[in-house]
Amino acid sequence: MAFHALTVTYIISLLGLWAVSLIGHISPAFIMFAGLLVIISVAYNQKTRKAIPVGAWNTAAVAVFLFFLADFLLISGELIVSGSRFLTVLLALKLFDLRTGKDHFIVFSLAFFQILASAASTISPVFFAILSLYIIFSIWALIIFNLRRDLQNSGLSTDAPRDIFGVRFFLSVIGLSLFCILITAVLFFSIPRMGVGIFERNASDTLNVSGFSDRMDLGAIGALKLDSAVVMRIEMPDGKRPEAPLYIRGATLDLYHGTGWSRHNAGRRLLKKEDGSFNIGGPGKRSVEQRIWLEPLDTDVLFAASGVYRLSGSFPNLWVDPAGAIRLPAPPFSRLEYSAWSDLSGVIPSGPPEPHYLDASYLDTARDGRTIKRLSSAMTQGKKNALEKALAIQNYLRSNFSYNLSVPGSDGSTPLEDFLLRTKEGYCEHFATAMTMLLRASGVPARVVTGFQQGEWNGLGGYFIVRQQDAHSWVEAYIDDRGWMRFDPTPASASAYAPSVITLYLDFMRLKWNRYVIQYSFTDQQRLVKGARTRAAGLMDILKEPFKTKGYSGAESGAAVLLALILFIAAAFALILRRAYGSRARSKAPAYYIEMLKILEAKGIGKLSHETPAEFAKRVGDPYVDEVTRLYHMERFGGQSPLEDELAGVLKALEEVRKKQSWGQPAGGAARRSSR
Repeated sequence: MAFHALTVTYIISLLGLWAVSLIGHISPAFIMFAGLLVIISVAYNQKTRKAIPVGAWNTAAVAVFLFFLADFLLISGELIVSGSRFLTVLLALKLFDLRTGKDHFIVFSLAFFQILASAASTISPVFFAILSLYIIFSIWALIIFNLRRDLQNSGLSTDAPRDIFGVRFFLSVIGLSLFCILITAVLFFSIPRMGVGIFERNASDTLNVSGFSDRMDLGAIGALKLDSAVVMRIEMPDGKRPEAPLYIRGATLDLYHGTGWSRHNAGRRLLKKEDGSFNIGGPGKRSVEQRIWLEPLDTDVLFAASGVYRLSGSFPNLWVDPAGAIRLPAPPFSRLEYSAWSDLSGVIPSGPPEPHYLDASYLDTARDGRTIKRLSSAMTQGKKNALEKALAIQNYLRSNFSYNLSVPGSDGSTPLEDFLLRTKEGYCEHFATAMTMLLRASGVPARVVTGFQQGEWNGLGGYFIVRQQDAHSWVEAYIDDRGWMRFDPTPASASAYAPSVITLYLDFMRLKWNRYVIQYSFTDQQRLVKGARTRAAGLMDILKEPFKTKGYSGAESGAAVLLALILFIAAAFALILRRAYGSRARSKAPAYYIEMLKILEAKGIGKLSHETPAEFAKRVGDPYVDEVTRLYHMERFGGQSPLEDELAGVLKALEEVRKKQSWGQPAGGAARRSSR
């Protein structure tokens, strides 16, 4: 039994360590260090097992607590992160002192708090696997340690029968655990959702994204092209992939200063919530709905496909600037879920151009500004209107320039001059900047837009996976009689990340875990109850149908169905009671009788397989054996447990049997032991 106790304790310890590894700010190096301590403790418990002085433990406890304070005040600044590291070190040290059952239970408690900390810090579906395994092995541990305690209290032995920890035992534990998990799931989906104030914590760390605030330096978005971190997932409710590519619009920038862009501060308009939605404009010709799960970003911009005219979500308020960018009151520090409706016709619903959209004053002062203006005139020569000019510049950049993330260093010129007149290669910011300034030089209002391309399509769930590497910038130009239109002068480039089928399956599971567990809400509960009520009503109609054909009224048929259900439940309950209490004769022998058989078998007197307990006692011919057998008959077949003085007499009788040296040779000699 000691082996089983030690095994389950280490399994639970590793589950706690696994849970801590899911917390964002805890490095793999710390997890490896803690794992090394656990491995060393295994060797220590197998070989040494020397008691460590109390003074040494007290010193270690004080040192670990000081480590926790220093970690919280000077390093992490987050209570959950520092507390998780504190629990991990404390658990690893406790594994060197597993002498009593209390020590094991302390380890179980520390692992439980590790899992609790992970629950408040991770959204990974792996957590469910950890929690399920913890429940299974915790129930196993409770059974083992309660059995060991009962054996110790009986004064007989600390070793359980060898056949108790077999396959049947483990399957029983798994069955009981699955029942507990089922009950937990029912409670989770039925208890009303509520906020818990200061106990709410950020679901995950904020992602640093450049180019989506009020300023963007050239090269900021290009640096994200090698990062495959997921930024958002965009689900199409109909499960179909749109024919036209989605441009996920974020911020707009309109003031160029030579090395980057900034946003003209023209104020913003508060959106009013009507019927649960924020209405920005009227629907267009090619409307598409999106359900968006946006990871926490360090920007207040809210993303959706270009042309958004309506948006719904649990936001207290939203703002929209004159360029049509939608903004939150502050950057989000937890995952957002919302729905957006966009018009994919390519026309952006925002106001007419203001003077700064034609600002090309930078070209008047730049070293090669005149050359760039002449290049613009050459590209648009013979073009009659703004649309023809925009298409000509877009096609020229796509045909004569190349996409390259490794742009060579500058010789002192600005990024725009280098791109247009020297290198003729760059990434999306260079192309968007060049087209915007060339349009302005030819008299067409234009601005730069930052956002994301649609990313990879996951057909399993009907949604796009948008990553940091999908960050993109393009151009919006004002076309007379049409409004603001989107143009993308950047040539197509091969994706740096191609997900495998397994990756898509795992991401689909992650999305569903987040949707139906992490983000499960009171609205979802109402939807679940309504669906269950509808299905129940349909089932009742099916059950009532046979009674209706026989002329029963609706009330009579309903009563008949209800009576049948009650009788079925009563019969099932009676069957369960019969199986549970119908036969006491199949219960196993008490521990003291098993102990007596062990003693006698060690002395060469084994109970024959065909012998009854009374026949065996008569063959042995010893009064102490007769006394133990009498109490055994009374408890097993009479249903009466021994009193305290009778149990003391049993212990004395077993001691006398153990001491006795000479025995008469029983009939049949040393016999094989039966399976009781």
